Order: sequence, then structure tokens, then C-alpha cells
Amino acid sequence: MRTAAIGGVVLLALAASAMELAGANPLLGFYALLRGALGGPHQIAETLVQTTSLLFPSLAVALAFRAGFFNIGAEGQLVIGGLLAGLLGARLHLPGIAGLPLVLSAGALGGALWGGIAGALRARFGGNEVVATLMLNVIAALLANYLVVGPLHSPGAVGPETAELAPSLWLPTIAPGTRLTVAMPLGLLVAAGVALLLSHTVFGYELRASGANPQAARRAGIDQQWIALAAMLLSGGIAGLGGATIVTGVLHRFNVALSPGYGFIAIAVALVGELDPLRVVFAAFAFGILQSGSLTMQALAHVPKDVVTVIEGLIILALSARRFAPSAGRLRADERTG
Repeated sequence: MRTAAIGGVVLLALAASAMELAGANPLLGFYALLRGALGGPHQIAETLVQTTSLLFPSLAVALAFRAGFFNIGAEGQLVIGGLLAGLLGARLHLPGIAGLPLVLSAGALGGALWGGIAGALRARFGGNEVVATLMLNVIAALLANYLVVGPLHSPGAVGPETAELAPSLWLPTIAPGTRLTVAMPLGLLVAAGVALLLSHTVFGYELRASGANPQAARRAGIDQQWIALAAMLLSGGIAGLGGATIVTGVLHRFNVALSPGYGFIAIAVALVGELDPLRVVFAAFAFGILQSGSLTMQALAHVPKDVVTVIEGLIILALSARRFAPSAGRLRADERTG
């Protein structure tokens, strides 16, 4: 605990130094960060919007990592999920009670299929899922851009985006006048579902066993090929569902700028949350504060964008420090007893 606290203080001092070198007032910078993220009901709502957008891909990454598979492709799975949700939603004219489940399911299916490609390559050919998912990220971005700008471009759309969804297909808002929708409680339900899956089901035990010790799991009769495919399908489906919630709850259409890198930030969120679904919720909230408050840092404290990125990285290290504190404490205890 003390090691993590000291690390946090040191890294916050480094963040202040970075702002000082950029000609910004560190106290004003930190004040602007908190004001922009938690300064009022609207700011809190926007922070929760960012938290929700990070939560789905973070849970996807955490699930795959727990099974021993390094899913670096949550970004592409989120984009493909959002793309399918946007394309279907733009063509559906159904009441929300019938249409919304279809649109969200399309997003989850798209992400699952995209993640399943890497899972199938791993299961069938022993392919490296890190390389596969990274390449699939690039393909997803290029494919979405080609389809939306080209053959599937809506005549009424101004930019590279699909037509707007009918209002009946918009996720209901929780706080009037904000972008906060029922996607947030849906994300919490998914987090609870993943936690229950991992800790209270046979399939979850097989996932965890495969991730902890693949050789022992194989000797115990757990089908590693099936686990690879199933884990990546499920992981991709969660990320794709996240893309669908952005389409139906925030943008109300698919846009090629759907994600400013949520899938990549999700890797850090999952690691800071120690791959535990419930802890990932709190880690996503912490990163949501960074995402939401950083804009006010730039506007109010005149902190350059590059410095904001450096500060985010430093705070990530500070949040991650607690992961190593218990290990360091045990090591020192072992040294004393030895």
C-alpha cells in the first residue's frame, strides 16, 4: 500500500512537471481535470458515457486474457460491431422494443465473428492471436471506411457515416439533456455476467484453467481448441456490443470516427483492473475521468494535447503501481524469513 502511494505521489509530481515544462499551471491543470470530469451533473454524466464506452472492450480484453489469449483486437471488434449495428439500424423501421434488441444483437454478432477469426486461426493452425488481432484491427478500420465512404454511403449523410437511426432505435437516456443512456447499466450487467461466468460455471473454470496452466488443462481433458475459439467469440461479442451501444446511444449512426481508441485504452483498463470484471468497472471509471476531464484541461488550463497524453500515461502507471505492491511486500517478507 505504501509503495503504491509513494509511486502515485512521484508520478503525480512528474505529471505536474510535464505541465510546468509545457508552460501550464499544474494546479490549474489538475483542477481543470477534476472540474471537467466531476464538476457538475452534466460533467459527471459525460464521464459515465466515457466509462461505458471503455467498459465493454475492457471486459472483452479481460475475459480473453483470463483464458490465456491476448486479444489486442477489441478496437476492430468494436468497430465491426458498430458498423453492423449502424447498417442494420439505418434500414429498420420497427418499434424500439423489437428493433433495439436486433440492432444490439447485430453488433454483438459482428464483434463475435471478427474475434472468432483470430480464435479459429489459433485453434486450427496455432496462429498467434496477437498478430492476428492487430492485423484485424487495421482491416476493420479500412473495411469500415471503404464501405461507409463507398458503396454503403448514405446519400443524406454529410461525412463518412451511415444514415441516422430512427428515434425508436435510440437507447433511452437516463439523465435528460445528456448522452448518458441505459448502456451504462447494461455494461454493469455484462460485467456481473462475466464475473459469474468465470467464477460459478464449468465453462468459466475451463477458461481460467486454460489461462493459468494450458498444459495442466490439456492433461485434465479440456479441449484447448474449443476454448480458444469460444473465448475469442465471446470476447469479440462483448466488444461488438459496446460498438452497438455507441451507435444506438451516443452517435445514433455509424461513423468511421466511432472510437478514438477505446479498444486500445481498454487493454490498460483491463490490466489496471487486474483482469477482474468488477474491478475493471472501477478502472474504467478512472479512465473515464481522464478521457472526459482532459478536454477541459486543454481548454481551461491550456495544457497541450501531447502533454495530456503523457499525463494520462503517468496516471496509468500510478494506478498500476498497486498491482505490484503486494508482490513486492511478499518478496521482502520472504527475504526476511529466508
